[in-house]
Amino acid sequence: MASDEELNPNPIVAMAMRIRARKDVGAAIDSATPAAARGGEDDAAAALASFAEALNVGARRLNSILGPNRMKFVRIEKPLRVRLRFDDKRVSLDVDEPRQLVIVRGLGLDGEYQFDAGGDGQALINLSKLSTDAGYGERLTPNVLLKAISEDTALPRPAHLDGLGPISL
Repeated sequence: MASDEELNPNPIVAMAMRIRARKDVGAAIDSATPAAARGGEDDAAAALASFAEALNVGARRLNSILGPNRMKFVRIEKPLRVRLRFDDKRVSLDVDEPRQLVIVRGLGLDGEYQFDAGGDGQALINLSKLSTDAGYGERLTPNVLLKAISEDTALPRPAHLDGLGPISL
């Protein structure tokens, strides 16, 4: 965000602008990603398919805001595998059919996950974390995953803010 620092030499204001831009991306993800349809908690592949559909919708919305082809969503069938790529960050979700688990790799989310049957929408719970670990019992939803992969991204600065404003001499 070098443009923020050039326009505003105050580092505190520049940091506040970056934090607000990140919050704007988070709000855009929340408004764009639908709650994944419930169903198929006993079938990990069916549950991951609905989870992947919510990820796909959120990724398309994020691409429409940040620019085309920033977020790559790849779905591979038989067995179901989902890949998300955003700049240099990558996340993969694979189904382990015999154990009915989802294996997540990337972004520090590595582990074996199971779908949460008691929640409102589709959410994954990490079974690899001990109860004393930070983040134990936290739900991994499509929104949380999209926010994690696009964590350091900010919305592009609107063009009308680069001008002199309504008053020009």
